[in-house]
Amino acid sequence: MKPADFDFISKLVKERSGLVLTPEKAYLIESRLAPIARAEGMAGVEDVVQALRLQRGALSDKVVDAMTTNETFFYRDKTPFETLEQTVL
Repeated sequence: MKPADFDFISKLVKERSGLVLTPEKAYLIESRLAPIARAEGMAGVEDVVQALRLQRGALSDKVVDAMTTNETFFYRDKTPFETLEQTVL
């Protein structure tokens, strides 16, 4: 991945989600965006970046979603809510 492409994606992801991607995570961008490229009929991640540079729209939503870990364990764990109820409230 070209450094300029990495910078573009990392800036987009940070703006949209707050997630900070460091240069050693470039492999993660490649692996998570490759399926999007295939689904969109693009040759590779470079094409995804080029498309994002021209127009963000729904593609940027897919990219940000692919780069974030959608963890919901917090909401399934009763302990924080019990603590909130018993200690704070």
